[in-house]
Amino acid sequence: MVAQQQTPNSLTSRLLSVAILIPLLVVAGWLPWATTLTVALCIALGIRELFAIMSHGGFTPRVGPGIAVGLAFAVAAALRPFSSVDLTGFVLTLAIGLTLCYELLPRDRTASLQSWALTLSGASYIGWLLSSFILLRQIGLPLRPSPLTPLAVPPGTAWLFLVFATTWIQDSAAYFVGRTFGRHRMAPILSPKKTWEGFAGGMLASVVTTLVATVLLGLPISYLGAGMLGIAAGLAGPLGDLGESLIKRQVGVKDSGHLIPGHGGILDRMDSLLFVGPVIYYSVLFGLGA
Repeated sequence: MVAQQQTPNSLTSRLLSVAILIPLLVVAGWLPWATTLTVALCIALGIRELFAIMSHGGFTPRVGPGIAVGLAFAVAAALRPFSSVDLTGFVLTLAIGLTLCYELLPRDRTASLQSWALTLSGASYIGWLLSSFILLRQIGLPLRPSPLTPLAVPPGTAWLFLVFATTWIQDSAAYFVGRTFGRHRMAPILSPKKTWEGFAGGMLASVVTTLVATVLLGLPISYLGAGMLGIAAGLAGPLGDLGESLIKRQVGVKDSGHLIPGHGGILDRMDSLLFVGPVIYYSVLFGLGA
């Protein structure tokens, strides 16, 4: 995948942002309550950003109800260890009914159907998918002895680190391989700079990263399983990226926001993670990596 060349100032901003964000994410992933709070904050910011770009396109999603639904998914995930019932279905049921009932309030209802659909789908897109990071942190499968064993990395934290490392290394490899060797465009309408050569480079990086991370973190999966997780993540990451590109293309914006210097909005940093996180979680849950 190819991107536009970065100016020195832009590249410096990107590097400084990464230098600040990585330590924060390490702390957030280490402590369960910090993971939940960080995910909740990202959900609120992400939904607000998503609905802002939708509004730019002339749509009218409901910000308040959308954030409430998104945070409810995070709460359901956080309560999973303390409840014998998965509350996600309950939250989804309430979300469908209450966001529709919200449209009954006195106002101009000419766009109510559209607003309801965008509010529910947008909140689920961000809230439901991002809450998988809370579920990943709850994984308690014991880790194997590894070079990082002395650091006493919690099992759930190790899985979070796997998702972050695989997604970002894949994205970086796709960028540099595409920039150097890219000739065949992957999605010329949605994202003209992305190429199949970049996709191949990202896929290879994804598989290598999961294999290396399995050794370093002591993940309780086989090398074959790690490779399969790498392939799954290598497919999910670009799809998440293209999904956000579709949304931005529909409303005519380049970046989802300007929250992170040199990187754009928070959605521009989370688009791939939104797909890779759930894919890794459910792959582990269903024993794909065993």
